Amino acid sequence: MPWTPQSEYESGLRGVYVDLEARERLAKMVSYQGQSFNAADCVISYGLYGTGAGKLSMPFRIIETVFPGSLPASAQGVGSCVAHSTRNACLGSLACEIASGKPDEKSGRVESVPDVSEAGRLDGVLSTEGLYWYRGHSGADGWSCDSAAEVACKYGLWLRKNYASIGIDLTKYSARTETKWGRPFPPDNVKAIGKEHLVRTTTRARSFEEVRDLIANGYCISSCGGESFSAQRDENGVSNRTRGGWAHAMAYLGCDDRPETHRKYGGPLVHVQNSWGPRWASGARRVMGMDVDIPLGGFWARWSDIKNRYAIAFSGLDGWPPQSFDRWFKPGVF
Repeated sequence: MPWTPQSEYESGLRGVYVDLEARERLAKMVSYQGQSFNAADCVISYGLYGTGAGKLSMPFRIIETVFPGSLPASAQGVGSCVAHSTRNACLGSLACEIASGKPDEKSGRVESVPDVSEAGRLDGVLSTEGLYWYRGHSGADGWSCDSAAEVACKYGLWLRKNYASIGIDLTKYSARTETKWGRPFPPDNVKAIGKEHLVRTTTRARSFEEVRDLIANGYCISSCGGESFSAQRDENGVSNRTRGGWAHAMAYLGCDDRPETHRKYGGPLVHVQNSWGPRWASGARRVMGMDVDIPLGGFWARWSDIKNRYAIAFSGLDGWPPQSFDRWFKPGVF
């Protein structure tokens, strides 16, 4: 029988787990960078606090503009949801950095669109395999959000292209390639290639305000938790939380804090991008009051349904400077 993600998770597959040692390592690494692993500190010190208040923020729309058709990418073929969630969050942060045109304050470098083929773009631009090689065990299923964030910063991201020099083609997703390493880690010649595309820093978001303001400035989030959701979206793309639960990771690529959203749903919404392919979930995808659709395979969740999830944001810049996308989209809505 084919491997079906939802049925596997609902049968008890453990795609995520807590690794407190990895969390401590990640916090120390971020501190060594001169940054804070507490998003509350970041949004205040970089002047982000309140920048997303009352707004509709849609990094998923920027992903589609910069990398057309890149979401939702292939469905995960093993319990590698953490790698897929991390890839999707990093893809969102990368697309927003490109769209903002903001140079890195240390290097002066302005991020440009990476050189990938159409096939690579349509399968997520960034590889999940190159992340999952560092999960630290030889099994096919399960990882921690902290470990994945550490890997993105320490060992880097891989593009969806053919790395002929090492005989590995990452143009299209392969679960078999995804589990090529794990324990031990890849050899040194492979490690060196991944380090060409390092994520600069990461931070942990706990409150809605932190999530909202980070996303409003183009810093997307990978989340781990045990919540499960309906595969049937309502007329505005919102999915209800369900009983049972999934030990699963999913990315946050949007936030809706508009007053009309609060009135209709009793609070704000967060856009959640799943990693189960384009056929997962049915129903409307049109954003309420907008001529914009959320990506296939995703949904809006009430903040009250995801408030206990563990959330890590990613930045390719030196810290968390404010970013504007007004040259691409109408101010206040992107």
